[in-house]
Amino acid sequence: MFFRLYFYSIRQTVRQKLIMFWSLIFPVILGTLFRAAFGGFMEEEVIFHQIPAAYVAEEGASQTFAETLKSLEEDSELVEVLETDSGKAEELLKEEKVEGIYYNRASDIEEGEKVTLTVTKQGMSQSILSSILEQYQRVFHTMGQIGRENPSGLKAAAEVLGRQRQYLKEGTISETPKSAMTDYFYALIAMNCLMGVSMGLQIAVGFKANLSDLAARRVVSGTSRYGMMMPDLAAKITIQFLCTVFAVCYLMFALKIPLGNKFGFILLTTLVGSLVGIFLGFFIGAVGTYKESVKEGICVSCMLFSSFLSGLMMGNMYRFLENNAPIVNRINPASLIVKALYSLDIYEGYEKYTQCMVSLLVIVAVLGAGAFALVRRERYASI
Repeated sequence: MFFRLYFYSIRQTVRQKLIMFWSLIFPVILGTLFRAAFGGFMEEEVIFHQIPAAYVAEEGASQTFAETLKSLEEDSELVEVLETDSGKAEELLKEEKVEGIYYNRASDIEEGEKVTLTVTKQGMSQSILSSILEQYQRVFHTMGQIGRENPSGLKAAAEVLGRQRQYLKEGTISETPKSAMTDYFYALIAMNCLMGVSMGLQIAVGFKANLSDLAARRVVSGTSRYGMMMPDLAAKITIQFLCTVFAVCYLMFALKIPLGNKFGFILLTTLVGSLVGIFLGFFIGAVGTYKESVKEGICVSCMLFSSFLSGLMMGNMYRFLENNAPIVNRINPASLIVKALYSLDIYEGYEKYTQCMVSLLVIVAVLGAGAFALVRRERYASI
């Protein structure tokens, strides 16, 4: 009986083109538009890549700077060094295959190394290359001055610089490239989960005898309401979860959005988020005797408002609320979904993620208990 009603509900829901459009097609369209709108910004300005740079050394030039670049390439993977001649380096720079050219010209020991940097544009990569050269020149000048004034202090100075480099090397908290633009895709996934409000509303309407003929027949039948409701609820959760998983896979594998490498936990988050969306719509549909169109408007408004507070329309909204009204982020379902996904990608542990998931499950429990209680208590004098 359960599985027969379960599969019947799945077929019935899949045939509803409007619901399937908003739950399945619309997130894909919106994600594609997001990717087209600021995908280039994510790749070029925010997401860090190993920086390709050409290195040209004249005959007789010191190898100290070359060794420094090699260390940065092998140890910290900051730059990718291409040693070549001047003509080839200029050609690579013109074709934008390298971000800059380091020229190391021969000089006397008293003069120190004459290293210069040539770039054709300004950006994050060029700024990093310039910072590398400036830092090297400061260290080279400092060590030279210490060597002239206090030769015995060279070893201690070298140890201090070594400790600084080690600290900077281990300062990262995540191997995944991070971008402020990724937050929009997290918010998009959260909105997709909450789009289950429409399916949840259908469950409630299916047992509101004053709103649908199907509900009237169900109410007067001898079958238990819960016996008919549970298969319908399970079917709606299944469809909404699969729609959200499809959107997540499209973002990660088709659009190449860096959402992290903990795919299993991402799926778990979308499942719990889908539960929140379904039960939110179920609860709204079970409250009062308003027309279905009114309840549909309330569901859509709640979904959009929750998505707005999570940063879907305004990227800094979550951080603004965290600074001024943090309680909103603790009870807003979309914000909790975004924070759960974000914590998977940022923190090594699962403390923050667990807190978000527990909060979402509490919301599901409260909405579910309220919806079931309202449906159970409802009686009709006549139909």
